[in-house]
Amino acid sequence: MIHYIGGAARSGKGILVRRLLTDLHLPYLSLDVLKMGLTRGLPELAFDPDAGGMQVAERLWPLVREMSENLFADHTDYVFEGEILPKNVDAIRQVYTTQVNAYFLGYSTISPDQKLREIRMHSGYPNDWPQSRTDADLLVIIHREIAFSQYLQAESARFHFPYFDLSDQFMPVLEKVVDTIRRSDRA
Repeated sequence: MIHYIGGAARSGKGILVRRLLTDLHLPYLSLDVLKMGLTRGLPELAFDPDAGGMQVAERLWPLVREMSENLFADHTDYVFEGEILPKNVDAIRQVYTTQVNAYFLGYSTISPDQKLREIRMHSGYPNDWPQSRTDADLLVIIHREIAFSQYLQAESARFHFPYFDLSDQFMPVLEKVVDTIRRSDRA
């Protein structure tokens, strides 16, 4: 089974996959590692890690799809976490109908100022890039990511994938996601 965890930046994807590693022993790849490897290791690709969720997801998907194909062939359980779009996961689910789960996280109803406060309050996690950004820079990103969350919410419904909005009650909703994945992993 391959689990795809997609979502907006700072929506809790990294916290979630670290829990899955600990609780279910599911190995994972953060697509942040992949995109930064491409950015720094292959500058000739002109990969822009700050282009926004839609553009990054489209650019990374061919590589993620081929990696997935190898994992399917090897019957390896795995988690991909990062900028992933429901339409792309749906395309691979059409081929591997019983071997794909996807979950999308976002914050489509939170105010940008509230999200900024939350990001500033909850620093210290791995990949804490917001700490090097000004509030003004972060607010631009947050506005973009709220719009991306709204897109993911609509597309998740369209393709029948669970979408979890973490605008309110962040940790309880994240626990709900973990429980949902636990149940699906046992099925």
